[in-house]
Amino acid sequence: MATGKRMVQGRLVETRHNRARLRRPKPHVKVQYLESDFADLFRYGLAGLGPDGLEDATFRGRFPGRNAAMGGLVLGTGMRSREFAHLLVHEVPPLPAEPTDVPIPWVVPELAAKGRKFRTTWIDYSSLAAVHSYIDLDREMSQGSWRPRRPLVVEEADFYGGRVNGRRTRWAALRPEEWLRLVGPQGGSLLLALSYDGRPFVDWGTLFRRTARRIRERFEPRFPDVAPHRCRHTFAMATLEKLVEGHYRQAAQLAAATGDASGLALYLLKADPLLILRDLLGHSSVVTTEIYLKRLDVHRVYRAAWERTRAVIDVAALAEADAEFPEEF
Repeated sequence: MATGKRMVQGRLVETRHNRARLRRPKPHVKVQYLESDFADLFRYGLAGLGPDGLEDATFRGRFPGRNAAMGGLVLGTGMRSREFAHLLVHEVPPLPAEPTDVPIPWVVPELAAKGRKFRTTWIDYSSLAAVHSYIDLDREMSQGSWRPRRPLVVEEADFYGGRVNGRRTRWAALRPEEWLRLVGPQGGSLLLALSYDGRPFVDWGTLFRRTARRIRERFEPRFPDVAPHRCRHTFAMATLEKLVEGHYRQAAQLAAATGDASGLALYLLKADPLLILRDLLGHSSVVTTEIYLKRLDVHRVYRAAWERTRAVIDVAALAEADAEFPEEF
């Protein structure tokens, strides 16, 4: 507060002024990953919805179904930009018959993977269901007769390849630029994400940044810029949090008991969380994963897990742990 004097009705009176100013966050906040509330806000923004999940009357964007499905895909799988932008519709795994808490394996195509290293990540049921909904509805409506200058016409396509211009060819045998020329017999790109008239859409970096800017201007001034790799960081932290808290372990125990997804259930029950995350992210060494997580500051994850479980920890266990330390001093 600051004091001063001014004339009021011919008399000199003392006044006080509040000189505090509300700090405005900078548009490029240094946030390396989105916490759960911001991740939900980003999904809503991609879908043209407000923070409450209801329709936003001011939204003027296009393809909200596609954008929300692809945003959920990258947040749910941790794929790099090149990996998910060049996905073919035939590479989407089938949706389980019943909802499940056990994550669903997703094979990352060898061609798009960094270093062409084959790996398997996973995705949660709801995110995969949104992708299938997009394929069945919005993508079907976007199909058209688009063809590039030198089309590669595909027939009899499946997960591994198809008959390209009359010759059976594996997807992995094609160059990335050739994937953009793949079309169906009636036209229309084979890429998962389509634009007008069946054209392929790959500029996710621009779309994500525009969505983040709109959220920041309309709803949440603290919201950071979002690039595809920030979504990968978000996946890593959210997955680590669930692994540390035992969420997937509990789901795996249930799956093992019912005989559902037994292979993945055994993996979740036996493997160390860092080893699981290493495999999902495609790192060559767990040391790489440890360095990667250190740069993301994982202390919050472990501290939050401790705070949530402390209330149910056996008193004797706490006393035994405490007894390990007094002799040091």
